[in-house]
Amino acid sequence: MKKIVLSAAAVVMVWCLSIGTVSAKITKDEYKVSFKMTENETGFFMADNTNERYWPTKLVYRFTIYNAEGCTLNFKLQRITLAGYDFTLSEKSFTGNHLDLSATDKVNGDANRNHYLKITKESGCGDVWIKGFYGFEHDEPDEDW
Repeated sequence: MKKIVLSAAAVVMVWCLSIGTVSAKITKDEYKVSFKMTENETGFFMADNTNERYWPTKLVYRFTIYNAEGCTLNFKLQRITLAGYDFTLSEKSFTGNHLDLSATDKVNGDANRNHYLKITKESGCGDVWIKGFYGFEHDEPDEDW
């Protein structure tokens, strides 16, 4: 009996002292691309100008790569400074075909700053098809904050 009363008191106390619900949302600012990569290098400039309140930012890409048998592609997510320097935040290599948006990466970026996605392929590779999304994700708290 004593255990039941103590258990009930503990449940009531936890219920009374619990915090309210916290809501958050992720805002995506992505671009859809579909292209045939004929050159050995290409890239996409990414300007984070939709993040006015400097919420935490992630750089994201999700690509499907095909017609790349025996070929290695290198993806770099870079931060570009005002002086023109670039700092590599993430670098991944993908060999062969990657279907269903399986060539992915997500890394923390700098809010409201310029970034660049650089894609290079080995010399001697043929034309490679790349299709998917790249862009930003912003972690925004609920407006009640």
